[in-house]
Amino acid sequence: MAQRPTPARGGRLKPRKPTNVARLSVTVDDHDGYAVVTVAGEVDVTTGSLLRDPLHDLVRGGSLHHVADLRGVTFLDSTGLGILVSDHKRLRDRGGSLQLVCGTGPVARVLRVTGVHRVLPVRPTIEAAVALLDQPDSA
Repeated sequence: MAQRPTPARGGRLKPRKPTNVARLSVTVDDHDGYAVVTVAGEVDVTTGSLLRDPLHDLVRGGSLHHVADLRGVTFLDSTGLGILVSDHKRLRDRGGSLQLVCGTGPVARVLRVTGVHRVLPVRPTIEAAVALLDQPDSA
């Protein structure tokens, strides 16, 4: 059986490619007056642009109210938190809003532990988030 080269044996290791590039899916449903962004999978430093880019595109296109459905997210790191807070600030500065939809799993825990739930409104369902979009103090 051939041994794989290692630095200890004087060999060079080949760089590893990500085993699953599609660890995150983002779907955007543009409605009249708001957009629902459904996110599923892992949001981290390697997948963050898959979430950030559609959010930026929505703002550039004039959509100023976003509902981010995070119920399908299995992992969220500081990159993902930064993307959400950044979208919130960008929307707020333009008179818009961001509502998060999250269950009781690991993402809800991350939002609580980091205190982000105090900055970004978290709702249990898309319907609850959409119902609050027209209210001035929906944060």
